Amino acid sequence: MMLLVDSVFRLERAIARIGAMRLRPWRMTLSGYAAMRVIQSRPQLSLIQLSRRCFVKPQTMTRIVSKLGEAGYVKRTTSSGNERAMSLTLTAKGRKVLREMDEEVLKINETLSQNLPDAERARLIGFMRDSAIAVEREAADLEGL
Repeated sequence: MMLLVDSVFRLERAIARIGAMRLRPWRMTLSGYAAMRVIQSRPQLSLIQLSRRCFVKPQTMTRIVSKLGEAGYVKRTTSSGNERAMSLTLTAKGRKVLREMDEEVLKINETLSQNLPDAERARLIGFMRDSAIAVEREAADLEGL
């Protein structure tokens, strides 16, 4: 019996693998790329806010942001609202590299989409978002027990 969860897990692993291959020139993972995309669109987010938006634990995001900082892609500054909190922004180098990586990630998206007509792609995206929300709600309910 083939379960939907099996197919989703296989797809997730395949995307992570091809993402690592396509982003290898920058020594980047899709998680690091995703963090940079969020930082670009939402500058001044705290580390906790960023981890929530990228669906990773704060400890994982701390490692990702440290690597991004070491590479010169991200700058940490003291948050204006709280001296102990840090805000994150992309550096000029980070913005340049993100544009380059965008091209590679778009290739992954094209591969994922190649067998789907536009209407079907939109329906699939909606289904996947709705499914993610349902699973996230169930996880939150289980955490509350």
